[in-house]
Amino acid sequence: MSLTFPCIEGRYVAAVDGHEFFSSRKRCCPQCQTRTLTIEGQPVTESYHQGVVCHLVGEDLALALDVELFRPGEGERTAALRLLKRVFAAYPRFFDVVVADALYFDAPFINFCIDRNKHVIVTAKGDHRLLVQDAKGLFAHQPPGRWVDEKDRRTVHFWDEEGFTSCEGVKRPLRVMRTEETVRRRERIAGRWEETEATTTWSWATTLSKRQMSPRGLWRSGHGRWDIENDCFNTLAAHWGLDHCFKHEPTAIGDLLLTSLIAYALLQAFYLRNLKPAARTGLTLIGLARELDRGLVGCRAPGAESLARAP
Repeated sequence: MSLTFPCIEGRYVAAVDGHEFFSSRKRCCPQCQTRTLTIEGQPVTESYHQGVVCHLVGEDLALALDVELFRPGEGERTAALRLLKRVFAAYPRFFDVVVADALYFDAPFINFCIDRNKHVIVTAKGDHRLLVQDAKGLFAHQPPGRWVDEKDRRTVHFWDEEGFTSCEGVKRPLRVMRTEETVRRRERIAGRWEETEATTTWSWATTLSKRQMSPRGLWRSGHGRWDIENDCFNTLAAHWGLDHCFKHEPTAIGDLLLTSLIAYALLQAFYLRNLKPAARTGLTLIGLARELDRGLVGCRAPGAESLARAP
């Protein structure tokens, strides 16, 4: 069984993003974060755990490389820098581009990646940012480029320029790309099929030059960040117990999260790389997990029933 990671125009891309795993109003541990909620007019303290995950962006296997839990009182970017420092050292050749949302659009994060020979793609938004204002002013006087994706029924108009130096503190000029995307959908409304259109706008700032990645490749990489939400967080939370606290103890929480990510990666690899296409017909990934679970019935170790249950 071999694993090949998909690339975008020769670039391997990984996303970083934060996620809240679980919360409790009854239990806490030394590494919990806390917040105060108002319930029926009364203040209630809620403890919770968040973490940052580094996840390869691709079209096939959903592979998370590592996870880092927030420490009490710290923000997402602090945990992300700690995570990436470890991931860069452990997986130096797995990816060469980091993609992230607008929270990471600041000089310390971008420079951190530049210093370690990694490129960055971050969502650029917020009219208060000088870089966004400069790009808007320039794009207002330029005709957009355009491409049409008939498969997704999507039309994309884009503006793309490089050499911006107005992001204070960043060590190298940035490239900014803005898109207006119109998607045509066929929807059933009031008992009739109707054609509808929805238009969204996106902007990204990146250290990649036009020579290093085309506008369409940058667009794919920017939108590829949603792989970590859809294929990792949402799928694992809905079907694999990612947001369930099996043991509320700092070391156990981290170990169980990593175990879940490893098990999910192995299951996908077995399903997509080992099973023949005919065997996958009519068998979903969840269906395979259920079959494996049924196969474990009766395989408990002797004396397992006498083991203490986790609190």
